[in-house]
Amino acid sequence: MSDNISQSAPVESIASYLKQIHGYDQARADREAQQVVDDFKKMQRLGYIQGWYFDEQGHLELIPSDEVLSRLNTK
Repeated sequence: MSDNISQSAPVESIASYLKQIHGYDQARADREAQQVVDDFKKMQRLGYIQGWYFDEQGHLELIPSDEVLSRLNTK
C-alpha cells in the first residue's frame, strides 16, 4: 500500500462528490471537503487509517491501518 494513498482522492474530487451527492454549492463543497480531508489526515496521524480513495462505484472509502485490522481480526 502506498504511504500517500490519499492522493487518489484529493480535496477537489471530494468537493465534486459532495456537490453531486448533496447538491452543495462550490463554496460549501470546498469547505466541507477540506474538513473531510483534515479529519482523515488526523485519523491517519493517529494510526487509525492508512488513507482513503474512491472505489469503483464512486464511494469514498477508508483504508484501515494494519494495527486496526489486526485488532478487528482478533475479536
